[in-house]
Amino acid sequence: MRRILIVDDEMFILNGLTAMVKEANFAELEVYKAASANEALEWLQRATIDVVLTDICMPGMDGLELQKHIQKQWPRCKVIFLTGHDEFDYAREAIHHRAADYILKTEGDEPVLRAIRRALDEIEAEFVRETQFALAQSRFQAALPFLQNEFLTDILQGEKTVGGRLKEQFAELKLPLACDRPVWLAIARVDEWNDYGDADRSLLLFAVQNIAQEYLADSVNAQSFVYEKNRIAWIIQSAASEEAENGKRTNVPQFIQGAFERIQQSCKQMLRLQLSFAMTLDRCDWPQVAARHEALRRAMRRSFGLGHELLLTDADGDEPSETALREDGIKRVGKLIDELSVLLESGQRDEFRHKLAELAASELAGGDAEWKLMAAYRLISMLMTVLSNEGLLKPMLSSPAMDRLLKLDTHANWEQTLALVSEAGDAVFSRKDSISRQYGKSMIHRIKQYIETNLSGDLSLVRLGEVVALNPSYLSRLYKQMAGESVSDTIMSARLAAATERLKETDDKVQDIAVKVGFESAAYFNRFFKKAIGLTPQEYREQSRI
Repeated sequence: MRRILIVDDEMFILNGLTAMVKEANFAELEVYKAASANEALEWLQRATIDVVLTDICMPGMDGLELQKHIQKQWPRCKVIFLTGHDEFDYAREAIHHRAADYILKTEGDEPVLRAIRRALDEIEAEFVRETQFALAQSRFQAALPFLQNEFLTDILQGEKTVGGRLKEQFAELKLPLACDRPVWLAIARVDEWNDYGDADRSLLLFAVQNIAQEYLADSVNAQSFVYEKNRIAWIIQSAASEEAENGKRTNVPQFIQGAFERIQQSCKQMLRLQLSFAMTLDRCDWPQVAARHEALRRAMRRSFGLGHELLLTDADGDEPSETALREDGIKRVGKLIDELSVLLESGQRDEFRHKLAELAASELAGGDAEWKLMAAYRLISMLMTVLSNEGLLKPMLSSPAMDRLLKLDTHANWEQTLALVSEAGDAVFSRKDSISRQYGKSMIHRIKQYIETNLSGDLSLVRLGEVVALNPSYLSRLYKQMAGESVSDTIMSARLAAATERLKETDDKVQDIAVKVGFESAAYFNRFFKKAIGLTPQEYREQSRI
């Protein structure tokens, strides 16, 4: 959706230009008008205007001064001058301030329409060239460290499957690691923050990473990132050849242990920060990163009572116990239930069903009764939280699905529990759909009511958006989706209905009726009426009274 603002202090010319541009049927173009430069500035404050078509000679602030304000505050807006003065000084100043075009009023309608079309084409070209490419590239570069950290954190914590696209993803994120070579892992935990406040902690973690880089950079490739607020992870690879100058293979595990010992000491001396480290002794391929990270976490948990400043390896922990495996499974199930919550809140019915099927096929399928009971209570808690947030808790509690779901004995059968959750989810989606339809009907009614009582007033999307407290562009899409026609179609239908009624029931002049129902000029009204009805307004009046 694009917007053009037409500015002229002579109402006859202003209405004529507005009618001409509307009749030209530019795709997705809203037309606004202002009878002075100050009124134009008010519109520019209320809405994003893409093109301004303005007269130069106006009382008070003229078009050239208006252009300076526009260029200063809305530099992407295209300004087209339409003037009766064929003077070089006007044209030179307009061009100096980057006017999109300069047209004499004596040139007629077609040059004006061509200038508008060129301005709109330039805007689209700039959008593609700058917004979609150059701007996106610069923002991507600025966000690259964050994107790298997020990607590696997801791999580390098992939230991203390491698949066939790994090489492409590494290239896209410019990661300085090879996806086809194994890695070592190391993690650090802050044992004691001392008297450092929240504002200092991010800087301290950054300082730890810098110190570590000084020790690691000469011998290995290492990528570090902060996760879980007070933990740092390192993914480490040997140099590409893994060969030292003397032809002997570098002992990377020994180097890593020695390096992190020095890093720990330096952080304590320079930052007054006590850190514990855990690192892997053996290399692993990328698909095993999450499991090896969890082994390091277990080693740290098992050694919690040993105090601060630990230096651990994955050999310090035993093989994953049944309890540890159970905890991992519970964590994965919890993640699935959290995802179900998001899908339920956002109204994604099909995705909700697919995720519920994934939960049914998870570790719970063969789990014991206690584990299933825990999952059932988490599902109920999730449903209750979503219902409360959506204001649906009271009406939904009386639904048959929720009534059965809240009875404990139904959870003895996990399949039945999932079926009840699915049924309750469908009830929630249906309730949300009903509320959405009711809201849509109410919104459409309010819009139509406002249109019918303000036919000769401001019926722009900006004004209608203010009436129903919605963004104009979103209102345009939502209204068409709900009403089955565009806002402009509704407006023109209402104007046509009011016009035919007045033509039949009153003796008002055609030009007066045109103004009362919101047309910029009698000529525009005549053309529109003839196209819609097949008769001129006068012919319709005469025929209706036979």
